[in-house]
Amino acid sequence: MRLLRVRLKNYRGVSDCTVKFPANGVTVIEGDNEVGKTCIAEALDLILNELDSSHKQKVRAIRPVHRDAGPEVEVEISAGGYRFAYFKRWHRQPETTLEVTAPRREQLTGREAHERVEAIMEETLDRDLWNALTVEQGAEPGVPKLGVPSLGRALDLAASGDRPEGADDALWERICAERHRYWTGTGRESQERKALAEKVGHAQSEVENLQAQLLDIDKDAEEVARLARDEHGLAASRDQFSRDEEHLSSQLASAETIRAEVGRLEAARQVADAELGRVAEARRRRQELAGALDARREEADDLRKKAEQAEPSLDLANSRCEEAGIAMSAARDSLRAAEEELRAAEGDRDHHQKLIDKELLSERLERVLTAQEDLRTAESVLAASRVDNELVGQIEQASIKMTRAEAALSASAASVELSASVPVSVLVNGEETELSPGAAQHADVTDGWELVVPDAVRVKVRAGAGSRNLAAEFEAAKDDHGRLCAQGGVGDLAEARRKADERLDAERQRDDAAQTIDRDLRDLTPDVLAQKVDGLARGIAAYPAGRPESRPLPDSLEDARRMALEARSAFEAQQAEIGRCEENEKEADKARQRSAIDAAALAGQLDRARDARQQAEQRLEEARKDQSDAALDEALAAQQGRAGAAAAALLTKKEELTAQDPDSLEARLDNARDAKVRAETDLRQNQDRRQELRGRLEARGEAGLHSRLDDAITEYQRLEREHQRIESRALAALMLHQTFEVRRQQARQRYIAPFKEQIEQLGRIVFGPTFEVELDGDLRVVQRTLEGITLDLEQLSVGAREQIGVISRLACAAIVSPDGRGAPVVIDDALGWSDPTRLQAMGAAIAFAGRQCQVIVLTCTPGRYAHVGNAEVVRLPT
Repeated sequence: MRLLRVRLKNYRGVSDCTVKFPANGVTVIEGDNEVGKTCIAEALDLILNELDSSHKQKVRAIRPVHRDAGPEVEVEISAGGYRFAYFKRWHRQPETTLEVTAPRREQLTGREAHERVEAIMEETLDRDLWNALTVEQGAEPGVPKLGVPSLGRALDLAASGDRPEGADDALWERICAERHRYWTGTGRESQERKALAEKVGHAQSEVENLQAQLLDIDKDAEEVARLARDEHGLAASRDQFSRDEEHLSSQLASAETIRAEVGRLEAARQVADAELGRVAEARRRRQELAGALDARREEADDLRKKAEQAEPSLDLANSRCEEAGIAMSAARDSLRAAEEELRAAEGDRDHHQKLIDKELLSERLERVLTAQEDLRTAESVLAASRVDNELVGQIEQASIKMTRAEAALSASAASVELSASVPVSVLVNGEETELSPGAAQHADVTDGWELVVPDAVRVKVRAGAGSRNLAAEFEAAKDDHGRLCAQGGVGDLAEARRKADERLDAERQRDDAAQTIDRDLRDLTPDVLAQKVDGLARGIAAYPAGRPESRPLPDSLEDARRMALEARSAFEAQQAEIGRCEENEKEADKARQRSAIDAAALAGQLDRARDARQQAEQRLEEARKDQSDAALDEALAAQQGRAGAAAAALLTKKEELTAQDPDSLEARLDNARDAKVRAETDLRQNQDRRQELRGRLEARGEAGLHSRLDDAITEYQRLEREHQRIESRALAALMLHQTFEVRRQQARQRYIAPFKEQIEQLGRIVFGPTFEVELDGDLRVVQRTLEGITLDLEQLSVGAREQIGVISRLACAAIVSPDGRGAPVVIDDALGWSDPTRLQAMGAAIAFAGRQCQVIVLTCTPGRYAHVGNAEVVRLPT
């Protein structure tokens, strides 16, 4: 089998990804974690083995996490003489399609397509071989069992011989059993075996002594390795804390901006409160002026005659005061006009803002009403639905069971055929039946059958016990199927599936509607939202009637805001003009007072009384001209509203500042900075400790202990193997065992020689020219010889075991795949335990094997397979 193309769409976290593979050679698929590399092997297993209607856990697990869609897998495969494109979609709108382009064109869909692919795979693929040639991510490093049929056939062909028959294996097992029985039966040891046992004990003691000496050095070495592993985590923590510091700094800056806005609003509130105090004080002074005027009038009436001589001298001053008063009155008129213009401009601005607010609230209300209707519809569908996926599965199983029972009954039931040469009336199972010449009637007998020719013949046919049992099973299956359909209120499986899909659609509609209602209502109710829209509409409708018709309404909110700002500027300029006129009027009044004093020196008391009265009248008149008592009351109420609005705006901004919680942000920022400093300190301490341990290891050295230990272990293992071999040998069966062992070894070496040679050829690329292996009966590597030293596979390092496991799979694929047969080798992020030198050599071995078979490598570490010279690299997007 060859994998030519794979496409994943809406598969776990993969949106859409296509990878193409050459029929032979090495393809390295690189990508970050969680971008879909391992999904390729998983998807190939699912599309070949699981129906599109499957609800198994491993099928449910591939639902996309980023959208509501069905996962899709499409593959293009060549297997034997077949070449086909195969597509499946699960969960939403399940679909299966198959297009076979060789050896002849075929197009199938649904279950027929699935079963056709199963038949092709059964014909062309050794599934045990396929499983053995896959190195799964995170699997325990080791060597697979490769005693699979396809490899055996290939080795038979390579050796030009036959594999030993099962009879030879059975004979060998009987000989071994006989040997062990004889050895156990004697229960006696020879002097040679006793001496050998003592040597084994001495050798074991020597190994344990050397291992104890190396224990302290190994502990230091392990701590160095642990510190090296920890260094990456500490560096990552330091970098994360740096990013946290930058992020929190940005948040704190935003909070400080809000704090500044709170300060500005606080100042505005203080200004509004001060203005409110000023207006209230003016109202109090107005009341005092009215009371003072009444008192001065009584005093002036008593002294009026005494002041007649002063009248001519006051005319000029009075004239000037009048001129100043006229100017002051004109300024007040202009101020009132500017104030009316300001109120009108601000009213237009507020009107445009209400138009926008009404439109936004109306859209929210419309979405809420539509969502409520959708919610009621969905809940109605869910309330009426009695079918779910579990019941659909039960109906499907009952339908399959009923179909199988019906087929079994039809195949085993007896068949009776009736025909007549002349018209005749008969009774069949008690019912009258007319038989005509040339017409035949058939009946299947599942229990009992009776034919009666009145007054002539009675024929009884009884079915066997097997047919009756099958009939009962069919009826039971039919009743079970009917009961389940009635439970769901459906007629058949297709209707049940449709009802289940309708239920899923209703659940999604209900959830979407609830989310829309929550999002648009927020903290309101539909009635309150409708009241707000209605209130805005009434205010908008009533506004044109209350504004001046001569003033055109601005076209937009921006124009209204601009005109309000211009009106505010004109109003403030007119206020400044009022101040200037007040100063002029005061100067004229002072001049009048001086003239009155000079002209009426003899009538000072009257002048003072008149002046007091006139001043009181003038102050009250001026105050009322500036602002009437009613206007003053209105100004007081308006300023109270503005002060309240300023306080509300300040409260809102303070709440926003509280939500930002700048004090907590500052504390978190300080903590992030401290954590970064701590991480940097921990990283330096880690590096210092590792340097200290390295210096200690270099200073102490190993004094040749490893070499001595290896020699001692080798000697102990040699003695132990010799002891076990002698212990397993029985004198009574020695001659038979030796003779048969010679013949068996010869046959076995002839059989496995091609596979062993292929492994050693690839292994020499990695381990050197002295590399040799020994295989067991399952064609699994059990020993490795290097530089004349033989070790069991379990004694090798994790990296060496993993390398030999990959080499064994490559050798197997190279033998079974020269003509496109066999299966690809899939390596999912293996060789993580290999050092750089071995990685380079393994790259050459993989490239060499790729000339004869298909190799697919999945990795998140691109540099790990950079030495595979002839590889085609596919980089998956992040």
